[in-house]
Amino acid sequence: MLSSRRIHLALGAVCLSLLGSGAASALAGPTVTVRVEGESTTLLPLTTVTLGKLDPYATNCPYNSANAAINLAVESVGGTWDHGNEKGSKGDFTETILGETHDYEVDGTTWDVWINDKWAFGICTDLLSEGDEVLLVADHLGPEYAPTRLPLVISGAPASVQAGTPITLDVDKITLPHGGENEGEGEPEPEDGVTVSGGGVSATTNAAGMATVTPSQTGQLTLLATKSGDAPSAPLVICVHNGNDGNCGTTAPAGTTTAPTSGTSSTGTGVAGFQSTKGAVALEAQLTGLLEDHVYGERQAPRVLAGSVTSGGPISSLSIELHRRYQGRCSEYDGLRERFVPARCGRGKFFKVSNNGVFSYLLPAALGPGRYVLDLEAADVGGGHTKLARGSTRIVFYVR
Repeated sequence: MLSSRRIHLALGAVCLSLLGSGAASALAGPTVTVRVEGESTTLLPLTTVTLGKLDPYATNCPYNSANAAINLAVESVGGTWDHGNEKGSKGDFTETILGETHDYEVDGTTWDVWINDKWAFGICTDLLSEGDEVLLVADHLGPEYAPTRLPLVISGAPASVQAGTPITLDVDKITLPHGGENEGEGEPEPEDGVTVSGGGVSATTNAAGMATVTPSQTGQLTLLATKSGDAPSAPLVICVHNGNDGNCGTTAPAGTTTAPTSGTSSTGTGVAGFQSTKGAVALEAQLTGLLEDHVYGERQAPRVLAGSVTSGGPISSLSIELHRRYQGRCSEYDGLRERFVPARCGRGKFFKVSNNGVFSYLLPAALGPGRYVLDLEAADVGGGHTKLARGSTRIVFYVR
């Protein structure tokens, strides 16, 4: 129900005052994404729009509001919606989007609005920044207007992977810790019984919200997380390659012809977290000092991150990536600035910690409360590279 928690668009007049004389409407706005999940199907797949003008409808919402983003996204596919204040809608409530109608006064159904996995305050009052994500979900509200159809989030995959390499994914459901009493809340919790599927692969999450899939075909693999009663995840796209076959930024050797793969690379083998794509050098990697799925008290929180790689040949680089999720917010450790910085959940970048097969990294302070994911990435001079494996090159742990 799109009002200012049931978005009262009359409040938009207040929002408009933020634009001053209107000069702000001429500014280039942020680029954001919009997705609309109907009761039984996706009405609008993930759509990217760039804001940069005043909301063209008589809603008096700022040019960088969620309302304006929805307008542009719906128009981009030739669709319509009632904007919450057109003739035929009841008061300030939006009912019809892309041909699907939900009327809370009739059947108790409505449209939930989520921004960056947080239950939104309102489509006019919530202002967007670069990279923000707007999600509308058809739902049947529970007590105190609390959402019951909660969004799923899938994460934990590398941008690219060798065909035949198992990928362990994390699937969370965005929950409301106070039962939907407070807007702006949303906390990811591992969800079991979720189906992760796409591109001919499928798996179901366990109690820890983990599912493992093994892609066999090269090219782009698009995965979705779905479960009855929940809103499906946004698509997760992974590029799958077979060694240096020209896919995913790899360079195929001169004079060779690429072909679809039906398993792991035949040019080499890897063990315990590595896939060697050149030569026959076996590599073995292991993060040390941390226990998988262990819960550490704050006084015992880790401060030293360590690991090693065993190889029959020289190691060219060893890098790590550390993510933190706490109270619904995600961050990553920046090795250059030596501190955690805000980050999109499930996304980050590695930083180099060693030029050989051993590393020990001292954090500037003990880790605070949260859920952590530590990944290890290494490469040898023959072109061997990592693959993530829970318990060896990926450790998930908690600090409470």
